[in-house]
Amino acid sequence: MAALACGLTALASPALAQAPLELRLADVGRFAAFVDMGGIAWTGRTARLRVLQVTEEGFTAGAEAFWGGWRHEVLDCEARTIAHAGFSSVRVGGKEGPVSGDLRPAAAIPAGSADDAVAKVVCDGRRPYAGVAAAGSVEDAVKIGRPLIATGAEP
Repeated sequence: MAALACGLTALASPALAQAPLELRLADVGRFAAFVDMGGIAWTGRTARLRVLQVTEEGFTAGAEAFWGGWRHEVLDCEARTIAHAGFSSVRVGGKEGPVSGDLRPAAAIPAGSADDAVAKVVCDGRRPYAGVAAAGSVEDAVKIGRPLIATGAEP
């Protein structure tokens, strides 16, 4: 019974239930794209992952302010294709919305695109912004990404 109580306490404690994030910057353009390195699930050379897409300062949709959102993706590293598997918004303050959208058919990754930058990080181990530390939270990624969007940072 004591083991069960400890297990339930661990699940109820946000500090214990949520692993720290390692969000690695992959691309800066209209958005800053951070790969959730700890959340990559591999099947052979195919990776299921999510990418935090940070928006510019002051971004709103309707009357709501947003930090950005999570793109859920399936990357085939051999075929160099990506299948978008949904999106969940992240409001200012960190509240995440539900994942919406269905898995789309895989498509070739356009060279030079944000998806290409993500694929190079995930599939090839590339670190385009080696001088930028990995973010440990969504809020940290926003603090890192927004100034880079504003200045148009290059790797």
